[in-house]
Amino acid sequence: MNITLPQKVVKKLAKVPNKSEFIALAVVERFKALEKDDFRRRLIEGYKEAARLRLDEIDAVADW
Repeated sequence: MNITLPQKVVKKLAKVPNKSEFIALAVVERFKALEKDDFRRRLIEGYKEAARLRLDEIDAVADW
């Protein structure tokens, strides 16, 4: 695999002894962060949907 990096990143990586491992760990951490953000988003949406359903139930009982 070949990748292109910005020059600023290349300069910083020049000082890193095991560049491949460093980059691999950085990518893994980024994927974890994205998965965590997605989980939070889905959790919030689930709570919102549950609240909407609960309000609909309360409205149905009130109309009864």
